[in-house]
Amino acid sequence: MKFKIILIYILIMATSAFTQVDLKEKITSSLSGTISVTISGNFIVNGTFSASPNERVDQFITRMFTVGKAQMVGMVNPQDPQYEEKLSALLREIEKYPNRDITLKRINGDIIKIDLLKFRLTGNFDYNPYLKNDDVLIFPKYDELKDFIRIEGAVNNPNRFQYMEGDKVNDAIILAQGLDPAYENVNEMEIYRLTYDGDIDTIIKLPLNLDYKLNRGDRIRIIGKTPQRRDYTAYIAGEVYQPGTIILPKNGLVLKDALKQVGGVRETADLSRTELIRGANAFRSIFFSEEYEELMMRRMANIKTEDSLNFIIDNKLRFSRGVAAYDFTKLKSEIVDPDTVIVNDGDYIFVPKIIDMVYVFGQVNNFGYVKYIPGKNYKYYIEQAGGLGLTAKNEVYIIKSKSRAWLLANEKNNVEIEPGDFIWIPKKPIRDFDYYIERVGFIGSIVTGIMTTLILLLKK
Repeated sequence: MKFKIILIYILIMATSAFTQVDLKEKITSSLSGTISVTISGNFIVNGTFSASPNERVDQFITRMFTVGKAQMVGMVNPQDPQYEEKLSALLREIEKYPNRDITLKRINGDIIKIDLLKFRLTGNFDYNPYLKNDDVLIFPKYDELKDFIRIEGAVNNPNRFQYMEGDKVNDAIILAQGLDPAYENVNEMEIYRLTYDGDIDTIIKLPLNLDYKLNRGDRIRIIGKTPQRRDYTAYIAGEVYQPGTIILPKNGLVLKDALKQVGGVRETADLSRTELIRGANAFRSIFFSEEYEELMMRRMANIKTEDSLNFIIDNKLRFSRGVAAYDFTKLKSEIVDPDTVIVNDGDYIFVPKIIDMVYVFGQVNNFGYVKYIPGKNYKYYIEQAGGLGLTAKNEVYIIKSKSRAWLLANEKNNVEIEPGDFIWIPKKPIRDFDYYIERVGFIGSIVTGIMTTLILLLKK
């Protein structure tokens, strides 16, 4: 009997103690309108701060991070010449705080593990509880290069994530925002596990097991049949009836069939000058940048300095225009070899209008287009453009419309003119008196140097 009375007394006292703690929290909150929460560990700020009784962990942490970030940014001197660089480095560093495996200690002794990343991905408030008075949040030590798991393959967001003790394959899939529904037959997984020295210790291949426990540093690959359903397209512009995007299968489409999707070519189309810019998206990789390509091309070049600018121009055109050039005149026939021209994903096709003109510019009196007349030479077009100007150089260049090749035209080399060609007459350079004096002085200094050297040699 005495034992029962003692047991009842202990239970009453324990209940009274917890009630007093809760009552104390409620009285403190109601009087001040705030509670106190302590932050410690690997976070941008440490200490005890005020919080709202209705504030959850994520809201509180986000607010405190904003406060701490503003304080640290304010410590960077805006007058520093390296301000932008230092500020960017600082922001990258402070944003690496751990958002998993955070320990929440209650005043009553309860310990709760907080996973803010899961809450942000799933919206499940079990990972983001309300704060109470005198709560303590402890952020763990975190090294993103050591404390991680990685998941690849048939998931929506393949990536590296912070490891949390007790993580399973299902946790990694949640962090990767679930399985990618575009994959089929997702029923296997591989886990790559390293030794302490970084060597592959084992590759575990087994049926997809969501409850399989992971170790720190594990890399998981969820295996599924890779989907080939993608948005394969090309673009056709110019002298076609319905210019725009065309739909392609994986392996591309014969050009003749591709043109049917835009209603075919108009009577005014110039198929001899139609261009196919191959793989417009092929040059967007970070491993194939314009700068990288230019360095590789020039690494072992032995061209002269005066040729460097021409090479740069040609290389830029090559980079921007892709690798293909075709003559489309065969399309005038009803029969097209299916292996001749295939339109692939990302291609751009431009069908220009027939230009029955020749463009004359440079040192002529009236530069512009002149109507093309078969059989006429360059002199005829220069005359139609008002003749040569007073400053015209004694040189005429024909720039071919298809290849943009430069040909020097003269009596011996009577270049055939074609529709769309350009005729350019350069300007005679100005040679004033100072120029000739400078040249004479330059030549004189060379001659003097040679004569001096000869005299010294003869004296010996």
